[in-house]
Amino acid sequence: MSVFSSNPSSDFELTRLQTDTNLIANNVTVAAGTYTAVSVTVAAPSGVFFNNTGNSLGSSCTTGMVCSMTGSAATITYTFPSALTLTANANQWLGLDFNYNNAVVTSSGALAIDVTQSGVMTATSTVPAGLASGAFSNLDDFTGEVTAISSSSITVESSLRGTMTEAITSSTQVFDPLSQCTNATTGLSCIQAGSIVSVQGVLTTAGVPTATSLDIIDISTTPSDEVEGIIYPSSCTGGFAMILSDSEIFTSGSPLASAGFGSGVCLTLNPTGTFAVDPAYLYGQAGVPAGINVTGFATVNDLLAGQMVRARVSGAATSNSIISATANVLTLRFSRLTGTINTTTSTSFTISGLPSYLGTTFGTAPVVQAYPNATLVEGESSIGNLTGTVSMSALYLNLSTGAANWFYADKARQQ
Repeated sequence: MSVFSSNPSSDFELTRLQTDTNLIANNVTVAAGTYTAVSVTVAAPSGVFFNNTGNSLGSSCTTGMVCSMTGSAATITYTFPSALTLTANANQWLGLDFNYNNAVVTSSGALAIDVTQSGVMTATSTVPAGLASGAFSNLDDFTGEVTAISSSSITVESSLRGTMTEAITSSTQVFDPLSQCTNATTGLSCIQAGSIVSVQGVLTTAGVPTATSLDIIDISTTPSDEVEGIIYPSSCTGGFAMILSDSEIFTSGSPLASAGFGSGVCLTLNPTGTFAVDPAYLYGQAGVPAGINVTGFATVNDLLAGQMVRARVSGAATSNSIISATANVLTLRFSRLTGTINTTTSTSFTISGLPSYLGTTFGTAPVVQAYPNATLVEGESSIGNLTGTVSMSALYLNLSTGAANWFYADKARQQ
């Protein structure tokens, strides 16, 4: 029984799913009965990776390059360890977990993707520990342009991720960490069609996507082009390099309008450009940096490989197959990283085994600051119970220029 299909095929960026959750289908109806397996058809998977092995991979992927890999369309089937029985008029959550580490293979000396490998996809009908009562799942950091808003709902559109509509309730918080609003327009009244916001929400057990917080990024009625992605070490001439993960592009004819997941962008900082930190729903927590030119993210020297940065850009152009643009505002957002827990307390943990592409010499295992009343925990009941492999969504600042910590986590997921 098919519960989701799209034409053309929908794109899903899996790197952020280390910590986040994407809603594939909602409030679909299936027949009551017993189900033994779930199947997902993947259309031509693709990916990019940074080659920091010190060696060439294949004939064209030399060390220090961002290289692409592809695979063939295929159907992945996961058989439930115990049959899943669905009863009439009941709501059931089903989570799919994709592990692309198991999908990477060698083909003709180069890396490729084979989703038919063992362990690429698993599924569970058990709601993870740590979620709020009445929720099936967190719906994390959906960022884009507001296309519709009322006192009861908001619709946000991302150029790359599609459209999400979530309910607004009296409990929905509104954060303005970048001081976009004025005294006359605060909270929900500050947001209008055309604003750029990030929505944090939950999927309730009634099947309703509901916003728990709205993070205001830009309220301009004529918003600028914006790109978001991961900073990586590169010889990008005259600037710094980004691997694209999201965008809102309004300029007609901009080459960024057709740039998809994994595209490389070379950014040059405007001499009068500004730096900002967006803490989203960590805003107001003790010690969390927020605002313009804060310690640890104030100059180009604070740009680090692995940071997730949102750039307000202009002048995008293509030369020698490379998209270049001028960055006028750089805003630090949350990086998704996976490592191994060393020690934990109720308000922090230390982590090792972070990806080598970060290139940072941390010395001792870096401290990750967390907040019992704000940091979301999935798979465990509390921060102090995290063990083994953990993925985190965290602000990544430059400790060497005065930040109190390398990382401030808004979410940690037990793997």
